[in-house]
Amino acid sequence: MSVSTFDGTSSDPHDYLIDLESDSMERFPDVRSYFYRVGDLQQDAIDPPPTDLEARTSYDNDLVRRGRLYLKSEKAKGHG
Repeated sequence: MSVSTFDGTSSDPHDYLIDLESDSMERFPDVRSYFYRVGDLQQDAIDPPPTDLEARTSYDNDLVRRGRLYLKSEKAKGHG
């Protein structure tokens, strides 16, 4: 399976669209890091992330999902 890198080398404009409606984009590395950063900015607490691998994986996935859902809600409001 080929994974898009969103690096600007494709001439197909569909390669640069981020789908906020489904969680499938949460698995694309370039988009995942974007969602992660947005999700991190939405946190109320500034607690350090867990160090246990299983807990950290769950924490990271939660931030990615939170970031995507935040962007989706803002798009629904007509922002961005």
